[in-house]
Amino acid sequence: MESTAIKRGVTVPEYVTFERDAPEKHILWDGEVFATSAMAGATPEHNAIEANAVTSLANALRGRPCRVFTSNQSVWVPRKGGIVYPDATVVCGPLARHPSADIVVVNPSLVVEVLSPGTEAFDRAEKFAGYRSIETLRHYVMVSSLEVQVEQYTRLDDGTWKLRVLGSGDAMTFAAPDLSLAVDDLYAGVFGSAASL
Repeated sequence: MESTAIKRGVTVPEYVTFERDAPEKHILWDGEVFATSAMAGATPEHNAIEANAVTSLANALRGRPCRVFTSNQSVWVPRKGGIVYPDATVVCGPLARHPSADIVVVNPSLVVEVLSPGTEAFDRAEKFAGYRSIETLRHYVMVSSLEVQVEQYTRLDDGTWKLRVLGSGDAMTFAAPDLSLAVDDLYAGVFGSAASL
């Protein structure tokens, strides 16, 4: 991670206390606290894609036993003792919380990250390695904010991860939760009118 830690040697309970009183969001990674604003400023394209992702997921999962969360929901990353804020998170079945941090979800099924120049290297490498340590996670989706391109990673039954790279006209398919999302829906209105996609 290229950002400078603002606190070091922080435990999960210390982080939660700090985060509840903070005016902005922070992540915890290997005992270090980083301000999310220090990692990258989100562009209008990033924000529009994030909103489209949350809306598309919520519409597709309406009436089913899954919850969709915005980027305000923190998620536990066991391998790094980390707490991060994905751009969109889906939890299916009962919600499970970290025993030392009731604001932190530990059982996501699907996580979406919208890539930005300032966070892309972290999202692709260290963060994805951390996400793979979440036993319940079945899908990790990385969405470009610069072009119409989505990378969908799916955990197979043997524990390996399969990559699909998708573009305009393609659809992502998921199991657990069982749904399909059009790539174009994520980019509707992002790079011009929806009709131009």
